[in-house]
Amino acid sequence: MKKEELQAIIFDLDGVIADTVHLYYKANKKVADQLNVSFSEELNQQLQGISRVKTVELIAAQGNVHLTVEKKEQLADEKNKHYQALIKEMTKDHLLPGIQLLLEDCKKQGIKMAIASSSSNANTVVDALGIRPFFDCIVDVRKIKKGKPDPEIFLTAADQLKVTPYACVAIEDGEAGVKAINQIDMVSIGVGKHLKEEDMNFHVYSTADLCLKTIKEVFEKARKGTDYNSMYTKN
Repeated sequence: MKKEELQAIIFDLDGVIADTVHLYYKANKKVADQLNVSFSEELNQQLQGISRVKTVELIAAQGNVHLTVEKKEQLADEKNKHYQALIKEMTKDHLLPGIQLLLEDCKKQGIKMAIASSSSNANTVVDALGIRPFFDCIVDVRKIKKGKPDPEIFLTAADQLKVTPYACVAIEDGEAGVKAINQIDMVSIGVGKHLKEEDMNFHVYSTADLCLKTIKEVFEKARKGTDYNSMYTKN
C-alpha cells in the first residue's frame, strides 16, 4: 500500500459512534446535583473524553467546591455505576446516523478500525450496539497512563493496528480528543457544532455527513497540504 493511502480509521466512541452524550449528561448531572452545582449541556460536552475523576473535579470547580481525594473517587465511582445502569438499556438504535454504513464500507474496503475511548465502559457499549466484529482493536483505557488531550491512546491504537500514525484518520467529538490528535501525525476529523472548525483537518456537524469516500478525500487533501474544509459546505 502506498504511503499516502489511508490505512486505518481510529474512532472515539461516545458522540462519534454511540449516541451516549445524553446518558453522560444524566450521570454528570447527578454528581452536580449532589454538590449543589449548576450543570449545563454545554459543560457536559466539554467533559467528553475526560476521565471520571477529572470530570468530578471540573464539575466541583464550577461551584468552587473543594473535595478530598477520597470524595472525588467516591463520586466518580457513583457516577460510573449510574452510567453503567443507563447503558445496559442500549441497543443498535443508539448508533449515530450514518455510522453503520461507514463501518460496513470500511470493512469491505479493508480499512482497519480501532476505538480509542476514554471510557472504561467501551466494551459494554460496543457489545450492546452489536458492532464488535467491525473493529480490529479496542484500546484498553485502563492501560493508558495519560488521558486525552495527551495523544497516548491514539498512538496505542495505531500501534495495535500495526500502522503508522501518518496512515490514520482519527474521528473525535471532544475538544480534548481533537487536541490529542493534532499533536501527532494523524488527520483529524471533528464531529459537532460545538467544535471550532479551524482546529481540525475536517469538521462536520453530524455523523450523517461522514462517509468513507469523503474521509478518503479529506485524508488525501491533508497529505497534500490542501484545506478540505474550505471545499465543503455544511447543511
